[in-house]
Amino acid sequence: MARRPSKHTTKRLIEVFSFDGKTVLVSGSTKGLGAETARQFADRGATVCVTGRNQECGESVVSDILSGGGNAFFVQHDVALKQSWLNVLDVIRNRTGKLHVLVNNAGVHQAKRLVDSDDTDFDHQVNVNLRGVFLGCKTSIPLMLDSLSVGQSGAIINVSSVAGLVGTASQVLYSMTKGGLQLFSKSLALELAASKQSIRVNCVNPGMIDNGMGDELVKQLVGRDIFNDVAKAKQYLIRQIPMQRFATSSEVAKSIIFLASADASYITGIDMPLDGGLTAG
Repeated sequence: MARRPSKHTTKRLIEVFSFDGKTVLVSGSTKGLGAETARQFADRGATVCVTGRNQECGESVVSDILSGGGNAFFVQHDVALKQSWLNVLDVIRNRTGKLHVLVNNAGVHQAKRLVDSDDTDFDHQVNVNLRGVFLGCKTSIPLMLDSLSVGQSGAIINVSSVAGLVGTASQVLYSMTKGGLQLFSKSLALELAASKQSIRVNCVNPGMIDNGMGDELVKQLVGRDIFNDVAKAKQYLIRQIPMQRFATSSEVAKSIIFLASADASYITGIDMPLDGGLTAG
């Protein structure tokens, strides 16, 4: 018979994954994985800054968090613009005065062959997936350092992709940006590791997620005449995954929570594949 966790164990689990008194910024959190990540941080006591372009969706996420007893606020945000990041940080300073965790989740995906891509496609992928993370880290780190006491650590989690670990046909620009994000994150982790008020930097690398972005990839594969219908495209993708299913947003969000938590205090500079075994073989 399985043993029930002791009161001491239960209390420790709550403490380890508690973000009481912490401020967390999740970019691109008006829907999908970002929204789920924002909700999970709020459930654990964090005050969450929800950001994104769509004000109606962002306010809906905040309303959901508030109705569940959590704390959150929304700031309209274009991650490719420096002034937009500065505005977000100004709002956070005015609302809480601190920032402990940054989740660079905002990203764009494109299933397109290089021969069919143009300068606009290149600029869009780079501006959001790379420039957005660069600006997010550059503008947020000073406030994060000011928010930490000696011996404390902050956390930056960059949402990459398995496409940043292995090559992917018909996703050449997306793979390029996510591969660049990998080494950006590792290099930044090394820069920040030695400080007494350290900030840990890690990547999560989801494969297919059963959410809006996953559905969009399937539609793009069909739209590019790679497959002739959505069902066949989705079944093809599932067959590539050893666990024979897509991830859920909740599963990926929980990994982000772990990397931001006290239990990950000695983890920095890693890539965490969340792909059902896709890149294992």
